[in-house]
Amino acid sequence: MALSKEKKSSAPMPQRRPVYVWQFPVRMFHWINAAAVTVLFLTGLYIGNPVFITAGEAFQQFLMGSVRYWHGIAAFIFTANLLFRLYWFWAGNAYAKIRFWQKAFWQDLKSTVRYYLFMRGEHQGHLGHNALAQLSYLLFIWIGSFFMIITGFAMRIGTNPDGISGKLFSWVIPAFHNENLVRMSHHLVAWGYVVFLLIHLYLVFRQDLLDDDATTSSMINGYKYELPSTVGVEEVRTPEYATLRKGD
Repeated sequence: MALSKEKKSSAPMPQRRPVYVWQFPVRMFHWINAAAVTVLFLTGLYIGNPVFITAGEAFQQFLMGSVRYWHGIAAFIFTANLLFRLYWFWAGNAYAKIRFWQKAFWQDLKSTVRYYLFMRGEHQGHLGHNALAQLSYLLFIWIGSFFMIITGFAMRIGTNPDGISGKLFSWVIPAFHNENLVRMSHHLVAWGYVVFLLIHLYLVFRQDLLDDDATTSSMINGYKYELPSTVGVEEVRTPEYATLRKGD
């Protein structure tokens, strides 16, 4: 019996296999989005509370104007990047999609939450995002981002009523009854991105350390490591995943 156990334990472990998961457009979106959100948040903090007061006549200083300018540039980049990612849901591979309407998604969500709360020691691995990550992206990156875009451009109407903001978002302030509520809601959701960032970093580094699947570096080179235990059931069932495996 001891000999059989020794033979069993000495069996070679399955070799890790690199799989190309994150296509370049997905990685490009990730880093452009991260840079744009950083600029938007920092400039937004100053717009909401201009702590730097410069000496001299107002016409000689234009710090607030410069900050608002870069906030606007980052907002347009942020919006265009998000629209491109929306297109890539359709054009990208199986890992670029979110299928929250499937029953398997909610089953995996329950299992993943229990795992991250240390209520279970094992979990079903994923080459792509697990259901918890997908749900957090849906809430913050998509719903939250579109809310920020709508409220942000609505607040720009005062500077250019005849511009694109006035034509597309003139309904927003009346829907909130006044601009102050729009501004407060915009600032509140902005702080939600800070919460999301902390949760996101925790989940990413925890996943990489425990599963050793190159989660962190995959957003740079696109590759994650696959073991037999890291193939999610919902991934195997999708025809896109089967096509990807044949092409790897």
